[in-house]
Amino acid sequence: MSSDQSPRFSAEESQYIFGNDSSVPNPPRSGGHPPAKPPKVANLQTTVSRDHRLSRFVPVLVLLAIMWVIEIVDTILPANLDMFSLQSWNPLSLYGVVTSPLLHAGFGHLTANTFPFLILGLCIAVEGARRFWLVTIITAVVSGLGAWLTTLPTGQHIVGASGIVFGFFGYLAVRTWFTDDMLRKIVYFAIGFFVFVTFGASMVFGMLPQANGISWQGHLFGFAGGVFAAWMIHRRSQNKLTSEKRSTSEKRSGDGK
Repeated sequence: MSSDQSPRFSAEESQYIFGNDSSVPNPPRSGGHPPAKPPKVANLQTTVSRDHRLSRFVPVLVLLAIMWVIEIVDTILPANLDMFSLQSWNPLSLYGVVTSPLLHAGFGHLTANTFPFLILGLCIAVEGARRFWLVTIITAVVSGLGAWLTTLPTGQHIVGASGIVFGFFGYLAVRTWFTDDMLRKIVYFAIGFFVFVTFGASMVFGMLPQANGISWQGHLFGFAGGVFAAWMIHRRSQNKLTSEKRSTSEKRSGDGK
């Protein structure tokens, strides 16, 4: 067999096997056609966008920072920002459902709410920023409206994030009973037990009627809002899972026809 008849890789084969920088010779034979242009090869993107897991904790820190900034501004300015809070039985102050959790009656009040808000908020934010916002919004609304309706119409202003803190406590305390996944039950129970041991006594006492001007109604309804949030989120998850199973079943049935 002569050298001209020795096996060679075509340009396409060389391109495919050795890549663009391949120097495998493929001279045209006498009287043959010029080599074909190398085929276009699709470049696959190997960069995978990664979820920044720490970003789920940002909303907790942002809300806490806003509370401190507002209290500092309230101390510096001659105006009293607490006037923008929720006032019992005053329909014109219902915007306080949003603003009241960000306002506090001094740095002592804010400091007392900071630690539990941070710890409990981070425990919820582990499940994602969306879960944290959902629990926060539900507890703020239930706590605010409950306190607005049940506090005597004496012109009392309701301020502080303690209603949301009690909502966080309620959510973490009962969410164990609203999940069917055994691993989640164990993790949720461990977190709930830690929360109850750390904050349980003060939380239970804070939901009892008091004569020191503390809005125990906001605490009680905040806790109820947290329980409601746990139930509602579990129900949504169950409905979504059921819908996905039904869709998969219908698809399989359709493919089997």
